Amino acid sequence: MKNTFRMTVGAALFATLTTAPAYADNHMTAQPVELYGCTFRDGKGMKDLEKANANFKKWAATNTSGHSAWMITPQFRSTETEFHVGWIGAYQSAADFGASADKWVNASGAVSQAYADTVDCSHAMMAAYATGGPEEEPGDGVVWFSRCSLEDDASFADAAASHAQVTSMMQEMGAGGSSWMFVPGLGSGEADFDYYHVAAWPSYPAFAKAWEAYVNGGGMAKAAQVYEGVSTCKSPNMYDAQQILAAPAAE
Repeated sequence: MKNTFRMTVGAALFATLTTAPAYADNHMTAQPVELYGCTFRDGKGMKDLEKANANFKKWAATNTSGHSAWMITPQFRSTETEFHVGWIGAYQSAADFGASADKWVNASGAVSQAYADTVDCSHAMMAAYATGGPEEEPGDGVVWFSRCSLEDDASFADAAASHAQVTSMMQEMGAGGSSWMFVPGLGSGEADFDYYHVAAWPSYPAFAKAWEAYVNGGGMAKAAQVYEGVSTCKSPNMYDAQQILAAPAAE
């Protein structure tokens, strides 16, 4: 992964969660998330990647801190976001990211080389803002990414408040889930949108319950009223997510 991962969708998920409304006073607190997207090299496949993941997990136990990671594979997506597998690395703080990145670049050796031999990838960094959901960090499950653009007079804080309101509304309807905004940063290129809205559920049945409430239970109409004049989001792409590394809970 040192020299890898091409992810145009920016997969993201997975900052350590907080339900505190940091955006309420227009002061939004972000956490760093790395996004990778990859295609397999000739002759390589998932078994090779799983072996690299196992070695990474052992290495990370003593070389990283405040770091969680997920591998994602596409399920529902358009052809404009083609890649075989993605990777999300989330950090509890910028300091955790800096320390972990330094070890990865300078002291990962054969661990990072195994990824470079297996996949051809790109690497981007996002500023992740939690906009509602359980306090626990996500594990395995499903995650969607939707490309969103702000309306002319709206701010990121306006969008964060709107997504938090909709997440809360869906929870009241019995359809739980977690929500984030991922704002493109380093390595993202010239994005034609302002941020990803990222939503996650622990399973397909949990997602299906949310779908029913949103599509047939009136959630869509209520959400449209909340988002009016704030942001417009395109149809999401959905991915399976497998947690590879879990950071200890923050103090």
